[in-house]
Amino acid sequence: MIFKNYSLYIKRKKILSNINIEFKKGMIHHILGENGVGKSCFAKSLIDSLPYQGNIYNKENIILIGSYTNIPSSLTVKNILELKKEENTSYDKLYELLKISLIKANSKISELSDGQKQKIKLLFYLSKNPSILILDEFTSALDKKSMEDIYIFLNEYIKKYNILILNITHNLTDLEKLNGYYWYMKNKGIIHYNNKEKIINDYINLI
Repeated sequence: MIFKNYSLYIKRKKILSNINIEFKKGMIHHILGENGVGKSCFAKSLIDSLPYQGNIYNKENIILIGSYTNIPSSLTVKNILELKKEENTSYDKLYELLKISLIKANSKISELSDGQKQKIKLLFYLSKNPSILILDEFTSALDKKSMEDIYIFLNEYIKKYNILILNITHNLTDLEKLNGYYWYMKNKGIIHYNNKEKIINDYINLI
């Protein structure tokens, strides 16, 4: 995904100015930044939920999954599984990677733990075979075991499918468990860091 002279305004306030960067395919790109800097707005602009200026190339077939992304809570796990099995040929691989068999099929979505809900979300949305996956605070509020399961899945998934993953996060464990590229949103820019320890140190000192 390539950005050329990209700028983003929210209610006339400039969030990002004249961005010229590239997110390479086949990698996880971690995006950090202080609260209120506009990370979620940036993510929403990539799926055309918010208008932007400039150009973004190679942004087809994007899926955004955030803490605000929901699937009907009245459905059961079985309902979701039956729907997605009919739609997609990659269902079996996703089912296995996410260890969905450990979740009771008759449970309603509203009855699941946060970790289980995130796994069902991944199965639901990744069955659409996205070229780009955007995760917005996806591991926030998860217990340690659920986070570990998600990390194992994402590392395996990107190897198998070679897609581009943007991971917008405050959770520094994401950086430790998921190798990739590191970016920092500040001063209306998106700055690339070559060093994981450097971005973690700068982030800790700013929050």
